[in-house]
Amino acid sequence: MTGILFNFEEEFKLSIDSIDQEHAKLVNTLNDVYTLLNQGKKDQARMTLRDVLAAYVEEHFSNEEKFMESINFPQLNEHKLIHDNFKRGFVDSLPLIDSYDDAAFRNTLTDTYTWIINHIGRTDKKYADFAKLRS
Repeated sequence: MTGILFNFEEEFKLSIDSIDQEHAKLVNTLNDVYTLLNQGKKDQARMTLRDVLAAYVEEHFSNEEKFMESINFPQLNEHKLIHDNFKRGFVDSLPLIDSYDDAAFRNTLTDTYTWIINHIGRTDKKYADFAKLRS
């Protein structure tokens, strides 16, 4: 099985350059992890996902929340709670991922896949649409 899981440009672009660049990084990382797993490079896939997510939950969530503040997005607090829940789940799984726990890696991989579809693909579109109305 080869190919990619997601085509960022077609499926997830919000037309907010700074946010799109950060989202593309996560989507491309999941595509890279998928490729590595198909090549039998599970340890490299594990560390790639772990390292990118560790930076992503800090940097991207902060940047996205600042953007939502700048446009006075009315659902900012709800959005922050969603970020906090994802971040907490990932941070709690780090020791297990670092100890090569396959179940924790699979769960994180599944959570990231679901996050891209539901959060980037649906939830983030709400503030993107709001931003378009304000400009």
